[in-house]
Amino acid sequence: MRLANAPIACLAIALGLTTTAHAQKKVPNGVPILLLSGGQREHHGYREQAFYLARELEDTGRFRVTLAEDASILESPALGKFAAIVAHVDRRDPEFRYTPAQQSALLAYVKAGHGYVSIHGADNAAADWPDEWRTMLGATFSHNTKEGTWPDSKTAKGTFSIKIVDPNHPIAKGLADFTIADELYYKLQILPDVRPIATTEHAGGTWPVAWARTYGDGRVFHTPLGHVDFKAGSPDPLRTPDLLKLVIQGTDWAVEGVKLNPSQAAASR
Repeated sequence: MRLANAPIACLAIALGLTTTAHAQKKVPNGVPILLLSGGQREHHGYREQAFYLARELEDTGRFRVTLAEDASILESPALGKFAAIVAHVDRRDPEFRYTPAQQSALLAYVKAGHGYVSIHGADNAAADWPDEWRTMLGATFSHNTKEGTWPDSKTAKGTFSIKIVDPNHPIAKGLADFTIADELYYKLQILPDVRPIATTEHAGGTWPVAWARTYGDGRVFHTPLGHVDFKAGSPDPLRTPDLLKLVIQGTDWAVEGVKLNPSQAAASR
């Protein structure tokens, strides 16, 4: 039995994670969301973060969250039941790496008019990612490209001052500038049409840390913030109220206008 590919809710019971696993909320009218977790096992503390984020999304009363670590769901008819995918981890480890078919399915899902929320390591490009990933996300970290003209992405840990540069965007509603202890991705391989919602200053440059874009008929929100270390009890930047608000409002924006057909909507309940 490979526990890494078991449903997260079952893992919580099997492993006795009573302090981490929280009962799902009854959200009968919530928008169905797939929280796609699973990632670099000894790098990011993805599981505790997944439980926390699922709880916070459901606590709004606006979302009904399903958690998964196995990306095979991307090739299943079940994917159509969800209005959006929220991804928050680096999946470059072999056991979690997207297959080419899963990559194509995810890109097609978003392009067809669903939402996609990408947090931190979800933009870490494996060597076999096509350039279409960068088109969808607006930027990727460590993406091998044929052009050979993209700068090397870099990281820095510390406390950063976050500036809201597009306060009129719905994702930024109610947010003011804030500080956060986190890992910054900078010098990302970013497309010129990315319009930041928030930025930070570091190493003599101004770096986007939140933005929104469209991909086909779908909406995409990405923040490269949100790193939590593997060691148990490591601080999670998503527990910073301002970053959490940014992510929740990014999810609101990503699902706005998504239409599930009646059979899909019924199946998600």
